[in-house]
Amino acid sequence: MKKRELLNSEISYLISKLGHTDTIVISDAGLPVPKGVQRIDLALIPGKPSFLDVLDA
Repeated sequence: MKKRELLNSEISYLISKLGHTDTIVISDAGLPVPKGVQRIDLALIPGKPSFLDVLDA
């Protein structure tokens, strides 16, 4: 359940479309992402936002 307003429209849309068996992965820049998988890159500078910043939002 969404408890806060998300400012990122891509993430908000993705969350609104999630089903019971769907998965979201939050990772650092080193995770290999296969072609055809949706990716939303939030990186500003190395280490920002942090994993916990994203998870807390």
